[in-house]
Amino acid sequence: MPQAYFDAHDHLQNFGSDAELDAALRAAEAAGVQGLLCCGTAPDDWARVLELAGRYPSVRPAFGLHPWFSAEEGWLEKLEEFLRRMPSACVGEIGLDAAKGLPGQEENFALQLALAGRFRRPAVIHCVGSWGRLLELLKKADLPAFMLHGYGGSPELVRELAALGGYFSFGGELADPKREKLRAALAAVPRDRLLFETEAPEPGPDGRSAGPADVAAVVAAAAGLLGLPEQSLADLSFENAKKFTGETT
Repeated sequence: MPQAYFDAHDHLQNFGSDAELDAALRAAEAAGVQGLLCCGTAPDDWARVLELAGRYPSVRPAFGLHPWFSAEEGWLEKLEEFLRRMPSACVGEIGLDAAKGLPGQEENFALQLALAGRFRRPAVIHCVGSWGRLLELLKKADLPAFMLHGYGGSPELVRELAALGGYFSFGGELADPKREKLRAALAAVPRDRLLFETEAPEPGPDGRSAGPADVAAVVAAAAGLLGLPEQSLADLSFENAKKFTGETT
C-alpha cells in the first residue's frame, strides 16, 4: 500500500500565485500527501484559507490570530463567524512568542483558547520562549486537543503537555544533527501524538521554499532517528492527524 502523509502545518495562502500553489499541491499529491492543515494567522487571510479549503478536498482549514499580528476591532467576533461557517476548522495559528509577539498577545491567546473550548475545536499553537506561561494557560483551558506546531520545548515538558491533550509537530530541522534538544524531544513524544509539517511555503532549513511534498522527507528523517520503518511512521502520523482534526475518534 502506498504511503500516506499529512502535512500538519502550512500556510498555503502565502504562495505567490495560484499557479505556484497548484504546482505545489500536484507535487504533494504525487508524493502521497493526502491531507494538509492550512493555518490562518490574521483576519486578512481567513477568507483565503476558507476559499482554499473549499477548492482542494485535501486541505483542512484553521483560523486564528497569530501573536505576531495586531488585533483589529471585532476580530474575535469575526473568528467566531468563520468557525461557525466551517465546522471542520481548527483554531490556529495562535499562541505566545516572547521574541516577536505583540502587546496583548496573552489576552488574545486566552480568548482564542476559550473559543476553541466552547466550539470543541482543536487548537494549533505557536510558542517561543513562553513555555511556562503556556502550560499555565493550557491547564486552565478546556480543549479537545491541541498541537504544538514546530515543537521547540524541552523533552521534559512533553509528558505534561501530552497529559493535557497535546500533539507535537516537527519539521525539517530534525535533519540537522546539531539539533540535539529537538531530537531528544522527538524521542520523548508518545507515538500516538506525533505529527510532521513543512510550514510551506516558508523556506526550509536548506533555504529553499518548502512545499507540502517535503513532509515525506521530514517523516523519513524522523523514522531514521526513531528506528522505525518509514512507512510505519507515515501511516501512524497520518492516523494521528485524522484523530487530531476530528476525522476519527
